[in-house]
Amino acid sequence: MAEAFQTKSPEKVEAHPEPTNADPAETLILGNFNRFEARVSEAESFLEQGNLELAAFQTMLAATIATHAHCGIFASKRLELVIRKISEKLVFQDIPAPRKTRATDVKRVLHIASEVSKVGGLSRMVSRWISADPDRSNSLVLTRYRNTIPAHLEESVKSSGGKIHLLNQKTGSMLDWVRHLRQIARDFDLIVLHTHCEDVLPLIAFAEGEKHPPALLLNHADHLFWLGPGSAHAVLNLRNAADEITRNRRGVAAERSLMLPTLVDNTTWRQTKEQARQSLGIGKDELVLLSVARGAKYRSPEGPSYADRFVPILQKHKNTRLIVVGSGMPNDWQAAAKATGGRIAGLPEQADPWKYFEAADIYVDSYPFSSSTSLMEAAGYELPLVTLFTAPDAASLVGINHLGLLGGVIQARSKADWELALARLLSDESFRRVQGSAARESVRIAQPDEWKKWLERAYDDALSLPPLRDGAMEMPDATDRPYFGEPDRRHESIYGSDVSLVDIERDYIGLLSIKGRIRAIRNLSGEGHLRSRAEMLRLLLPEWLKTRARRIRNT
Repeated sequence: MAEAFQTKSPEKVEAHPEPTNADPAETLILGNFNRFEARVSEAESFLEQGNLELAAFQTMLAATIATHAHCGIFASKRLELVIRKISEKLVFQDIPAPRKTRATDVKRVLHIASEVSKVGGLSRMVSRWISADPDRSNSLVLTRYRNTIPAHLEESVKSSGGKIHLLNQKTGSMLDWVRHLRQIARDFDLIVLHTHCEDVLPLIAFAEGEKHPPALLLNHADHLFWLGPGSAHAVLNLRNAADEITRNRRGVAAERSLMLPTLVDNTTWRQTKEQARQSLGIGKDELVLLSVARGAKYRSPEGPSYADRFVPILQKHKNTRLIVVGSGMPNDWQAAAKATGGRIAGLPEQADPWKYFEAADIYVDSYPFSSSTSLMEAAGYELPLVTLFTAPDAASLVGINHLGLLGGVIQARSKADWELALARLLSDESFRRVQGSAARESVRIAQPDEWKKWLERAYDDALSLPPLRDGAMEMPDATDRPYFGEPDRRHESIYGSDVSLVDIERDYIGLLSIKGRIRAIRNLSGEGHLRSRAEMLRLLLPEWLKTRARRIRNT
């Protein structure tokens, strides 16, 4: 069975700091870091050998480790240097177009994402962005198309006069796609990256800042390690804590760390609150606590479950129920549901849970992993917002401090304060109205008309900067040294995912050329990770062939 990231025992690395104590969090960080560093060394070794493809492959694997299992770092100068050197060694058949210097000169924008899905804020952010910018043509590249493209995204690109490019449908392998991406980009004035943390393809394509349009990186995964500080002309942060990490832990120059709110739609009621409640079987005298997020945001590795936290509140307020959309009904919620007479309901993820927002009275944030986009959507329905933040101030990255929510959220700093806030909201209708109005007012900057002003300002600020000639060299060496303080020590318990690196490696093999695939398969076999001859044959298939077949099935 493939080993998960968290389970390997750390090995001593003399060149890096040891944990200060026999502390489990520190030991875990160092163990993760050592595994990450081994892959970084592999990437550097392949680069020295002149094998650019396997250097890029190992860079992706190293970044995947750091993304899923926190290593005490948020960026890596060593990996950014590998990316830069790969880019310098590739031959690009393009001529740089004159660079735009003002937002008003930008007419064509190229958005690049790794993949998109029906559920999740990132796909919505891309389509909303394009729809909110109707005076420009906006196109989209997907580097790893694997799912049906949501209709709302296809429609926004089409309405914009743009086009969707599926990079991994083109015959070839990862470095061929890098060259093709650079060729696509030469016809645009500006590039916006919405990519996954470990997606190395666009970063290699745009590592030489003076030779292509400026590439702005949307910091949508601000709580995770990601590749890109050495290639991004500027970083667009969605909140204050992200800006601080971008400057202080990722090595991005202050003038290149910009701000842009998360974009949410204008709120449109599709029916009255009474109609929504009736359709969901909610009584006239009931009060509804609502939370909406992906299931992973409600997990409780230690302590009471998310549902357990509501038991005392629901037992005191007999006319109240909790509805959680996205969690499903985990086994450790069953006792809480029983203790409250079935007034706790965990539902599957839904692409558009508008009906629940319309029926709710109070919105309660997910915990321990907050969900800013859902809070903003709830604010549009004028729901009072409550979040729980029990970490030290130095760990503000795990809390809510997003543009569009400042001043609009009740942020409890303890479980007792959280219960008091909910109790007052449940018993005081006028207080609910006041807090709902504050939430509605705070989110206005995240809705299209106001958000567009932020976008134009961000474009202007970015275009006023000179090209990023060698961003990796500007990063401090400290980005590669693990840190054991806040927020790092609590990071993995909230955000870490139990993902097998071997499974990730299997997933990436299709990006390689036939020579690279054979070599990677031999390595898996030699390590005892090849399950069968049939699996070997599947791994030999190039990604472009598999994704073409998948697209045919999806259409």
